[in-house]
Amino acid sequence: MSNIETNVVKPEIRFFEGDTEHLVIDPFNEAILDAKIHAIESYAESNDGKGKTDSEKDELYRNAQELWKEYTGSLKDAKYNFHLNRPQWKFLTDLILSKLEYDVNTVFFAIELTDLLGTMRDVKYLNDKDLIAFPVNATEITYIYHLIAKHKVKGLTKDSYLFAEVLKRIGNISKVFNYYDTYAKNLSTDIQNWVTSFEEGVIVEKRNKKKVEEAEAVVIEPSK
Repeated sequence: MSNIETNVVKPEIRFFEGDTEHLVIDPFNEAILDAKIHAIESYAESNDGKGKTDSEKDELYRNAQELWKEYTGSLKDAKYNFHLNRPQWKFLTDLILSKLEYDVNTVFFAIELTDLLGTMRDVKYLNDKDLIAFPVNATEITYIYHLIAKHKVKGLTKDSYLFAEVLKRIGNISKVFNYYDTYAKNLSTDIQNWVTSFEEGVIVEKRNKKKVEEAEAVVIEPSK
């Protein structure tokens, strides 16, 4: 029986705007991440240390670690869909490019977004309703959040609603990333427990399955 006991709740990856369905992460990236999770869990379920030499046990561990590194590498590279309509897009790009003030702690975040912001500025909208999906990775969306987090709007004006809508879009991406990032952290712990169980007479108590609810916080940090 597998010692991999990770169990997290996958957030919804789609939402509807009117009658149109939009995906927070495209099926290609989702399939890659899900497949790599399955590969790690299947490997642990199919292998144990019984009757193995120390060198064979070491090899099992190295292989599991390599599978985990491949997963975290794919997580780092994964792209998410940052959906914005024209008013939201204009609010955000104007905010970052011309309205925000930067200090020593934020100016480099803004500079790192130069390529993304250039791509966003080149987009042509046909109306104010349609959403356009901008591909972003976890680092980019984190930088955007950090830059706008201290921005203040006065009263319940149009800008207040636009600000809230942009934050919701960031939150949608955050939930999906946090799901996969939590899986990475739990798998790392479970792999260590799995290896510990190789030793004769060692019984590793299975971790209680705790569902990780959808993240409330918007801040997301890529795995190191």
